[in-house]
Amino acid sequence: MDMKKTLEDFDAAYNEAFNRGDAEGCAAFFTEDIMLLPPGEPMTRGKAAFLATYRSRIKENTGGTHKNELIDFGVSGDTAYQVGTYAIEDSDPPEQGKFVNILQRQPDGTWKVKISIFNSDLP
Repeated sequence: MDMKKTLEDFDAAYNEAFNRGDAEGCAAFFTEDIMLLPPGEPMTRGKAAFLATYRSRIKENTGGTHKNELIDFGVSGDTAYQVGTYAIEDSDPPEQGKFVNILQRQPDGTWKVKISIFNSDLP
């Protein structure tokens, strides 16, 4: 298994969903019990809370282009981590920041994010 390629492909597909304004498409990359730790908001748990957060984020960044850059990763059994940076360009205002995802291998062999924390670099 080439985890670097898996994560890069994962990010590319996630970015496509975000860029087309598809919160449900983004949610497909996360577990049902996703713990989301967004900036400036309380921690949430579960797909319903994830969707509420992401619908708002996508609406705020309509027309922007979301990009991720993989910085580091690791795998231990059925758990992996991913550290990266993100940017939303061409939105008003543009956004950039960093994230850490904890992923869990699913029974079908795919990976989904179980815990995600992200923070903006901008004030």
